[in-house]
Amino acid sequence: MRPIHLFLVFLGLLSSCGKQAKDGAEHRPLNPMLAAQLWTFRGDLAKDVNGTLKKIKDLGFTYVEGFDAPFIVGNPVAFKAKLDSAGLKMFALHWNTLSDWRKDPSVIMKTANTLGATYTGIAWLKESKADTVTLDIVNEAADILMKACPMAKASGLQLYYHIHGYELQPMADQKTFFDSFVSRIDYRCVRLEMDVFWVTYAGQDPVQFMDKYRDGVELLHVKNMANHVSTGVFTGADFNPPDMDPANWVPLGKGKIDYKSVFQKGQEIGVKWYILEMDKFDGDVYAAVDSSLVYIQKEKLFKP
Repeated sequence: MRPIHLFLVFLGLLSSCGKQAKDGAEHRPLNPMLAAQLWTFRGDLAKDVNGTLKKIKDLGFTYVEGFDAPFIVGNPVAFKAKLDSAGLKMFALHWNTLSDWRKDPSVIMKTANTLGATYTGIAWLKESKADTVTLDIVNEAADILMKACPMAKASGLQLYYHIHGYELQPMADQKTFFDSFVSRIDYRCVRLEMDVFWVTYAGQDPVQFMDKYRDGVELLHVKNMANHVSTGVFTGADFNPPDMDPANWVPLGKGKIDYKSVFQKGQEIGVKWYILEMDKFDGDVYAAVDSSLVYIQKEKLFKP
């Protein structure tokens, strides 16, 4: 064979190896405690469920956390079939509409069961952008979940509450609305899903928060905060996360939150789920999530 032919064959092999490496990276095995929150991809899901679920699977995920969008809960049987086809499993279901919890939690639980979830919970307290989150509403959420405990247990579901930061408004004696919430629940019935971004946004140290509520924190929402974002106590008044600047969110490995310490504390207290989410992103959200996954693996954030 002539030297030029050998050279061309060599180039072809290099190209083939590169493609295999890229494809392998897309399907790399992830730690089974890692999941994706479908809220991250809500825009694409509303247009093309099957194609979007395939892209999520191609990032390496097996598990996803859902939310009460019409294209998910409007026909849960059909959405479950699409998850199955994509090779994905919904392990948890956010239900953001508080009035549904007030009215009939059994509908929520039946939907969660149909979708294959083992967790469901309250993920949002505001009913309009103008609402201020009050102590009464925070306490009501705790009471709704506790009242629903027997029903959840009978349905084989674990209840949880997603912390958005407005629960951390201060009261007397250095306590917060959230301390009142915790005093009204039983951790055996209601687990805590800490959103690391929003706890930080509310002016709290996320690692200290995890340590304080270590007996309840079982799930984490994981995404980083850009360095320019101001933090401090907030009430939720005139507030809606999708209205915020998409540049506020950045992948892990960038931004102001120390995720090495977060993962270390998570393993110490027994966190079971680390759920990657981007509320918004100024760019390719799939690439942003992939960047976070690469960072988690490169920095070996899950210690053996």
